[in-house]
Amino acid sequence: MAKKKGGFGRFLGAITGSPYERMQKQIDKAIDEAGSDRALAKTLKKMVRAIGEQYENENIDEEEHDLLIEAIEDADPEGRTFGKLTDSSDEFYDSGEMPDSPKLKLGKRKNLDDLMKAQGNEFVGSFGRDEFDEFKRTMAADFYADSDDAIAAGDHNAEIRTQNRVFADAEDGIDKLKKQMAQESGLEHHVEEEEEEDENYYVDDDDVEWWRDDDGYWWYREPGQEDWQPHEE
Repeated sequence: MAKKKGGFGRFLGAITGSPYERMQKQIDKAIDEAGSDRALAKTLKKMVRAIGEQYENENIDEEEHDLLIEAIEDADPEGRTFGKLTDSSDEFYDSGEMPDSPKLKLGKRKNLDDLMKAQGNEFVGSFGRDEFDEFKRTMAADFYADSDDAIAAGDHNAEIRTQNRVFADAEDGIDKLKKQMAQESGLEHHVEEEEEEDENYYVDDDDVEWWRDDDGYWWYREPGQEDWQPHEE
């Protein structure tokens, strides 16, 4: 907000009859001659636009502009506020009241643990986060325990063998974990079905299809044919 001009500045305006002084007199006259609060509010709103035009025409400076707006705000019966040049708003004269900033709806704050919890719409198997954390803790505990024993015994080679064994156990555990994931997701069953289908059906180099029925008999179908023919050995 611009700093209000002191009495000396107003005195100079009165002597020179500047646009600022004339606008100030118009404000005082509107206040004295207003027949009602409604009429005064309407007149002051028009004067806000007039002050803006005076500034755009370079008849008054920024400080004078804001001082005149403050005088209107002080006299406004509706208690409105209007845009000043020191405000960050882009609108000065389009509306009688400056709109309030929209309130952001931030919602309820959540901590990290709440965000990591399952929401109910994702796939969750028995190989969840808790099981994997427990697996890592077990592997780490075994590694440090065996390493401490090797160091205490003074056997550096034993320490190396211990590390290799622990990491080998960890790899075995990971393989088991992957296998368990495949079983629970149905991937392993699908692979087994494909393997079974490969044993009972294939296409040879001549593009002849071969198929073995449930009784173990083979059938073949040549390219371009629709019917299967029994294979006679």
